[in-house]
Amino acid sequence: MRDEPALLLTKTDIAALAGVKRPVVSVWTTRYSGTDRPFPRPVRVDARQEKFAADEVVDWLRDRGLGNNEALAEDVAIHAALDHPAGIGADTAFAGLTALLCLAAHLGSPLADLDDDDILDEADEFDPDDDYLYREIADLGDHLASYARHADRMADAAYTPERAFEALLAQRFRVPLPDLADSALTDTALELCVRVATALVADDRTVFVDPSADGSDLLVALRRTLLEDVEPVAITGRSDTASARLARRRLAMHRWRRHPAPEEGFGADFSVDRPALFLTQYPCPSTRGASAVEVLTEIDNITMQMGRDHLAVVIAPAAILVDALRDREASAIRSGILRSDRLRAAIRLPEGLLVTRPGTSMALWVLGAADERLAPTDLFTVLADIGHRSLDRDTIDGVVSDVVAAMGAWDSVRAHAFHFGAVHPTSQLLAEDSRGLVATRTVLPAGRGADVASRTMSLVDRINDQACKVAGGLSLAVEYHQPKATPLPTAGELVAQRKLALVSGNRIDTDHVIAGGQVRVIGTEELLGQKRIGVRGVDRLVHTANYPSSRYTEPGDIVFCTAPRFGITVDTDGASLVLAPARVLRVRNSKVDGLVPGLIARHLRQLAADDKPAGAIRGGRRWQDWTVPVIAPNRVAAAEASLAEFESRRRDAQLLLDSLDLLADTIIDGVTRGVLSVDIEHGTVPEEG
Repeated sequence: MRDEPALLLTKTDIAALAGVKRPVVSVWTTRYSGTDRPFPRPVRVDARQEKFAADEVVDWLRDRGLGNNEALAEDVAIHAALDHPAGIGADTAFAGLTALLCLAAHLGSPLADLDDDDILDEADEFDPDDDYLYREIADLGDHLASYARHADRMADAAYTPERAFEALLAQRFRVPLPDLADSALTDTALELCVRVATALVADDRTVFVDPSADGSDLLVALRRTLLEDVEPVAITGRSDTASARLARRRLAMHRWRRHPAPEEGFGADFSVDRPALFLTQYPCPSTRGASAVEVLTEIDNITMQMGRDHLAVVIAPAAILVDALRDREASAIRSGILRSDRLRAAIRLPEGLLVTRPGTSMALWVLGAADERLAPTDLFTVLADIGHRSLDRDTIDGVVSDVVAAMGAWDSVRAHAFHFGAVHPTSQLLAEDSRGLVATRTVLPAGRGADVASRTMSLVDRINDQACKVAGGLSLAVEYHQPKATPLPTAGELVAQRKLALVSGNRIDTDHVIAGGQVRVIGTEELLGQKRIGVRGVDRLVHTANYPSSRYTEPGDIVFCTAPRFGITVDTDGASLVLAPARVLRVRNSKVDGLVPGLIARHLRQLAADDKPAGAIRGGRRWQDWTVPVIAPNRVAAAEASLAEFESRRRDAQLLLDSLDLLADTIIDGVTRGVLSVDIEHGTVPEEG
């Protein structure tokens, strides 16, 4: 009887399977160690990494009722590492499984219904030239049936062979597949490239060309945006390496009609007689460690193959595409590409887009047909630098808009108000080649002088209105009373007396807390002044689906935290989600008990100023020991009115400060661009001019 492949899980795999954070698994191993049902012991240790039997882990999680996944048995096949006792290597197992999943997708039926010879016959029928899957299936040898059953199990767990294939490929960072891991782009980088590509493609007959032989991430991401009922055509490079064969299997899985490049490769004689978009990335698996000369030479070959109806989108390290080059040969190649009038836009991107090398800055080149109507002195390129921005939806929208504009005729380009880019004469860029293709970062979107001037005057009017509100006089009636030596109650005592209620914060997945979410959140970042309340939130649909039992604040709730530092505020509006470890102190009846939330918050803020001994990690007092001011019930209304007036004036003052900052930024931007000049006017008589 043939040995079945053993499904082994690391602690990281267990966390992913159970839907918990990685440290939770370590807590399970220690917390239940002395019980009658301890956490399973590792069955193997590789390089100090413990591996556990998947079936034992699934049974234990089910018995204990732990984790956040109700489909443990079904999903374990996706998260498990394959280790065969007979010694089949990880590379062979990985390649064989991807090939079997690809064959299952072709057949549209389970592989378990076939014996080994039938599986090989089917593989030979679909891949008669051994182009992408026959060899990998044959290499499984006597273990073919076992791996075929496991491929079926994976497809069932993921619902389709295609999804199982992608789940297996996602393990490239854990399974030792350095070629695939080191060339992987983040989802946001892929989205940017695909958004740019689809915005430029206007013809259904467009062919997509990737000169690399083993790059597939961009084409797979692009396929998800194309119509389901079309079978797009991809032309890719030729190679018989393991990574190239994997790329071909992946494209077949996602229903690409692949046309191989000519046997002589993508040379000067290569041509496509229909609209085409070249879409490629550096590094790809076969170009890891390629020099600037090698990368720029390949891009130069692309430009020579492009016809009038051809475009190209290339993502590569900024050190090659836009930064200053010390290598004279590389600099000469890049200057030649620039001089060809093919390079229409060059955009420096932020760091963090290359998964295994987050410190590497990437850049995007977009190339198009040369405009033969322009004189050499009129050639241009649009440059942009968004290296300081997050690649969020608004930024991607702005980049796409700028790229589409850059591909237009000179008149339309000159009239366009770019979001991030600016038009640079090619002659100037060639003359300043030592600087690279680096644009100056701007604080505000570019605009014409009239637009900037109009914005400036609107801000001046807003500031004058806000200044009048702030400058208005404050009138207070002050009455002196003899002090009474009455000890203040503590927060703990008031909670015990049910005059205050302590409400725990909500535990919300950090991935669900986003900028602009409709359900406002208040967490430690808001309480410590790191973010303004209202900037972050949770999408309303995500909140409804995932947190049906969460608790909202009520108007007047006192929100506080004690770690990492003390922070406190009053939520005057309510309807917010407080994020743990922040908590809420809620006044039950202020008019009866003499408790005013604003007064309590300010009193506690004063106490906390010197409440932490030197060298201590936490404050000297627990929240239960905080003293709380109590006033006479008949003075509550007057105190609340006074505090509301102070808060209103504080908001007006903050709005004035914000407007002054925005005005200063606008003026600096306009003066820097040379489209604005300003001078402070003294006196009240306006001047013309």
